Amino acid sequence: MSEGHDFSLRITPAGAGVDQAEVEELAIQLRGDLLASGIPGVTRVVEGPAPDGSRSAELIASGIGFLVTGLTAAASVAQIADYVQRWRQAHPRRRRVMVSVEAGATSRAAGVSGTAGRRSALLVANAAYEDPGLSRLRSPVSDINALAEVLGEPGIGAFEVETLTDAGESVLRRRVAALFADRQPDDVLLLHFSCHGLKDQRGRLYLAAADTELGSLAATGLPASFVSEQMSESASRSVLLVLDCCYSGAFARDTPVRADRTVYLGEEFRGGGSGRTVLTASSATEYAFEGGRLTSYEAQPSVFTEALVHGLRTGGADLDHDGEITVDELFDYVARRVREAGVGQVPRKWSFETTGALVVARSVRPATLPEEIRADLGSDRPVLRVEAVRALAGLLAGGREGYRRAARETLVRLRDHDDSRQVRSAAAAALGEVTPPAPAVPPRVIETPVIETPVIETPVIETPAVETPVAETSVVEAPLMETPAVEAPPQPLASPRGAWVSVMKPRRVLVVGAVGLVVAIAVTVGIVSNQSRTTESGSAGAPRFGELLTTVSLNHSGSVESAALSPDGRWAVTLEAPKDQAAARVARLWDASTGSKVATFETDRSVVFSPDGSAVAAARYEGRREVTTGDGEPMGLFIGGTTTVTLRNTSRGDVMASFTGHKGSAVMAFSPDGRTIATASTLAAEKSFDSPIRLWNASTGAQLATLAGHENGIQSMRFSQDGNVLVTGAAGGVTKVWDVAAGKATATLDNAWFPVWISPDGKTLADTRPGDKDGFELRRVPDGKRLALVTKAGSFAGFTPDSKSYATGDKGNVRLFDLATRKVRANLTATMAGDPVFSPDGKLIAAVTKEVGPALFDAVTGQGLTPLTGHGGTTTDLTFAADGQTFFAIGTDTTVRKWSVTR
Repeated sequence: MSEGHDFSLRITPAGAGVDQAEVEELAIQLRGDLLASGIPGVTRVVEGPAPDGSRSAELIASGIGFLVTGLTAAASVAQIADYVQRWRQAHPRRRRVMVSVEAGATSRAAGVSGTAGRRSALLVANAAYEDPGLSRLRSPVSDINALAEVLGEPGIGAFEVETLTDAGESVLRRRVAALFADRQPDDVLLLHFSCHGLKDQRGRLYLAAADTELGSLAATGLPASFVSEQMSESASRSVLLVLDCCYSGAFARDTPVRADRTVYLGEEFRGGGSGRTVLTASSATEYAFEGGRLTSYEAQPSVFTEALVHGLRTGGADLDHDGEITVDELFDYVARRVREAGVGQVPRKWSFETTGALVVARSVRPATLPEEIRADLGSDRPVLRVEAVRALAGLLAGGREGYRRAARETLVRLRDHDDSRQVRSAAAAALGEVTPPAPAVPPRVIETPVIETPVIETPVIETPAVETPVAETSVVEAPLMETPAVEAPPQPLASPRGAWVSVMKPRRVLVVGAVGLVVAIAVTVGIVSNQSRTTESGSAGAPRFGELLTTVSLNHSGSVESAALSPDGRWAVTLEAPKDQAAARVARLWDASTGSKVATFETDRSVVFSPDGSAVAAARYEGRREVTTGDGEPMGLFIGGTTTVTLRNTSRGDVMASFTGHKGSAVMAFSPDGRTIATASTLAAEKSFDSPIRLWNASTGAQLATLAGHENGIQSMRFSQDGNVLVTGAAGGVTKVWDVAAGKATATLDNAWFPVWISPDGKTLADTRPGDKDGFELRRVPDGKRLALVTKAGSFAGFTPDSKSYATGDKGNVRLFDLATRKVRANLTATMAGDPVFSPDGKLIAAVTKEVGPALFDAVTGQGLTPLTGHGGTTTDLTFAADGQTFFAIGTDTTVRKWSVTR
């Protein structure tokens, strides 16, 4: 951690009527904002200097104190004071506390660990053993190769990674010692073992090397005590030890298993030193000696290490959405994944004298901006959006990579799309741009190809040409008279790291004459009318393949986490990130052809459109909400309420029907003809409960049937194309195949995990295998007989429209397989960021690629045809029109783009 100036803050009531609870709440809020802005250390203190490693949360009668440490020498008391003053003035409620800033504190506070020093990892995998009593393990080598790749990725783990496979005890001992030697306090060290773990007669733990002999553990095994000693003697304060081992309860060959089947890892690695965290796949014995040999009960690749890799690679382990994955978040994520896999393991975590959060990796997912910034961004008042820009500039200059990325993306969107020139200028300045942004862009823009129109001249107006993305047309604009603007003094933005950013640039005001304005409006209306007629008549000629037809901007204020399109591309829903894991999402329904907002509502799941786009279903919980921690996992808790599924008319936004009685949240699926909607509870609990699937008439809301037999929550539902078959997957790995007309299950499959897919012809289904990251099952419908267990092909990604092939995805590589022969038919020539989408005739594939964003591919050859460029944010949904002639995409930049795909 960087050394620098230290400051102390004290938060006290600003007057009468402010209780200590409110002071406490605002103090916590200030600390969070300071950390989000990039200050490396803001630690709670009681009286006087904070003790080393202190994480006190005691309330002070006279006020609440924080110690701000680790600032660079360029920082000053004045900058911190200016930041705090702006923080207080931003919202009236904050003025109810006073914040005093004083220099001179010298104590060291605990900041975020592992961001300043070297990052080194040693990954050990021993699968083959010379001693015949030690069975060969299947997964260690492939597991650590995958882990090494993600840990070594500069944008994720940024570790210097060394791997050892099937190493002898002496080599292993030397490499472990070298990992911890000659280290600095800010270095981050990660040691991962995937091997057998063995206990001797005294219950001491040894890690098995390739040449370990069961009869001589003390001489040939690597003692856990040796690893603990090396960690204790290292100067590093940030050490992570990961043990993906199965522990034997036997002590020598032919010796009975001791009754105590637990390995006391907390005692093994307690030792001295500081800053150590130990993660283990399990502490229970999962191997036993039978007939003088050590027999493995494990036959699948490691679910534990696979979950580690998945959480880091996808960013799913960034549970608080701040752009960084801490060791606590990673463990919580992995523990949940292992529990859901149902393999019987219970991961454990021990922390010894840790100070601050150990950052294991950066998240590939964008950080969610602080709630108050999002609130200001969503305001209709430009002055509040400018205040949000100031806060975003602080994040941009701060130390957290995730917040910097999110801030930059938001500033770019404000610079390019906000309807206030003041906000656009402030955003451009925050991005370090000298040239002010272009004049105001209307909040809703529709770009269409038009035929050439003659220049219209008037005695007072000269008509310059305006370019559109597709064709050139002469457009008449009113003359603009420039008059010098009165320049306001610059509004400097104080960065906690000492950077001052001017958010106001000198600008000129453009004044439109009254006559010119009237003429401009008249001419514009005429051109738009002409464009509309031209598009409808088709007199401009057939558009080219991949040609952008229209771009519609949704007049959305605030950030968007995801967006979805109706199957016909006519309607769109944007979803904002929830404030916490128990909160509902704010959803906005839009007419995607005009950009006008139809309705605003709340939902606790992603919405589902009917096949024809005429209706949209959303699930909304009513009752008590809490954020809690269960088994080390942060989660939203719904208490004593029920969830209602509402069906809205997309053209008006009004509720057509409501379906009640769901636990937790609800999963929904429309039949292909749109006449029926299936709903079910999604609550996953350890205690089984009946979870019926109910079928409803989508027009009248009347209940048609109840499909009973599932226990615990439904996680996945899909209809066959003819609507006669419904496949459902529930928590616990139970999949059922339903005859919809008869209302009965034709097959019940155990250990067939969600998500599930069914081919359009209703003859084949695919289900996921627990703990198998690159395999799935193909089964026959309706009896569920297994046709094939497909391995080493990647995860299942969908059937083709003709039901003759299927797609798989493996680290972004998409392949098409013939269903009958299961041989590769085509490889897509790009790296995908999501599942592919097929055109109705199955001849085209659309996918979001890492190389160029949305792109089209030939489904026969896999070759790329054309990129579909233009989206400024992340593309979140793709769809082909039913006629297969046009294609739609939507993203977090809140634009809907339509392309021609006629060939």
